[in-house]
Amino acid sequence: MNGAGLLYGSIFALAYLGFKAGQYKLFEKAGIPGWQALIPVYNLLPWTRLIGKPAWWVAVAILPVFGILVIVSMMIDLARAFGKYHLGQHTAALLLPFYFFPRIGFDANVKYLGPPDGHKNAPPKTALREWGDAILFAGVSALVIRTFFIEAFMIPTSSMERTLMAGDFLFVSKFHYGSRMPTVPLSIPFVHNKIGFGDFKLRSYIDAVQLPYYRMPGLTKIRRNDIVVFNYPAHDIHDLNDGAGKVKAVSMKENYIKRCVAMPGDTLEVRNQQVMINGQPSYNPPLMQYEYTVATDGMAFSQSRLNKMGFRTVDNPNPNWGPIRSKANSYFFHMPDSIAQLIGKFSGVKSIETVALPDNSLNGSFFSYRGEFYPQPENDTDSLMRFNLDYYGPIVIPRKGMTVQLTPQNLALYRRPIAVYEGHELRTENGTVYIDGQPATAYTFGMDYYFMMGDNRHNSQDSRFWGFVPENHIVGKPLFVFFSFEKDFGVRFGRIGTKYVH
Repeated sequence: MNGAGLLYGSIFALAYLGFKAGQYKLFEKAGIPGWQALIPVYNLLPWTRLIGKPAWWVAVAILPVFGILVIVSMMIDLARAFGKYHLGQHTAALLLPFYFFPRIGFDANVKYLGPPDGHKNAPPKTALREWGDAILFAGVSALVIRTFFIEAFMIPTSSMERTLMAGDFLFVSKFHYGSRMPTVPLSIPFVHNKIGFGDFKLRSYIDAVQLPYYRMPGLTKIRRNDIVVFNYPAHDIHDLNDGAGKVKAVSMKENYIKRCVAMPGDTLEVRNQQVMINGQPSYNPPLMQYEYTVATDGMAFSQSRLNKMGFRTVDNPNPNWGPIRSKANSYFFHMPDSIAQLIGKFSGVKSIETVALPDNSLNGSFFSYRGEFYPQPENDTDSLMRFNLDYYGPIVIPRKGMTVQLTPQNLALYRRPIAVYEGHELRTENGTVYIDGQPATAYTFGMDYYFMMGDNRHNSQDSRFWGFVPENHIVGKPLFVFFSFEKDFGVRFGRIGTKYVH
């Protein structure tokens, strides 16, 4: 176990032992042998009897996610069974159980009063107290579920179109790849990285105190071609103009969603638009998109006809088709090959061609951001790698424990993982690389890294622009679409309840 694991393990063990010590004494006060409180799962049965709940609650309490709701209710009822009725006491029972329950358990003046629903001398519940308990119950339950189990996300951009559409609302599992322990304790619950009203926005957290990264065991590991939610790695150097500013705390960086096309240790290359992994052609998603140029005889496209094919209006802020100003009667379309074949059959279409970039070119006729590909040289000692959207690499994705020789050719590629993600001081002087003040000709990585790309290959800000995704930036695995709406299409009922397309 690493240092972070030992720290969190120790904290959890102390908190658990504190709660169990208190529960042991409370069981004894209720006439139940205290040792029964110490047996995992089994202790739920006498607990339900103590608070007057049916035995079937035990079965629900051990279920993922739903069990959280039952346990929260049982904690509150355990406090009430010993005469603790106030909202502040219930808050302490839920947020500080390792302190609250030992305190009342070892207090000789605290007596067991029986199942709380049968208390005759309990203070009457005011409307305020009813609302307070309800909000506390819902808030704590939702916070635990959101932090460790499932969170809702909305797709804001078209980088994964048409696999995932802008305006899709997804449930994302945080426990599939292992839930991360919270690292920024001074933050507003249920808010990611900013709060605001209209144009007024400010950060929702203080990063002066940060806990070390630790990920709990998950159900599975990331697999090649999984669609993954992660924190935007370059948010510490790029302001997204959304009010959050530049964000250094990993868990507070903006959430992105892309496809993991390369795993730790893979050699990746994009060759004439085809992703190659370890020298072999990789999986091509069925709805993968590229940019096409469509030349016509002057006919105008019917927007209603295009809308049925998934194309937005021309004046949409996030267009996926439109006129090419520099070419008369010509249009650009972002679409999969299957849709391109249909467009090519339209009456009035003279030609349709995929926009393809030349090898080893940093200049092209489309995309104003040509030349902004990762890695960009940070100083004169870094070599410029002439990559573009259609020709990228080959590069080797860092793997935990993998050692690379540091050369002028690859230093730019690995400089950011070494210096930023793994926290080492790196500099070059007179051709020599220094790591933490010591000359270095090689480096052994401490984390796994992944290479992410959007399925909308010519309209996606992804690893080709900002590099590798470290393992501590991984958030979770999308499960299914629970709602879908976009202005140009309305509610997309056909997408609700469906899993994303592989």
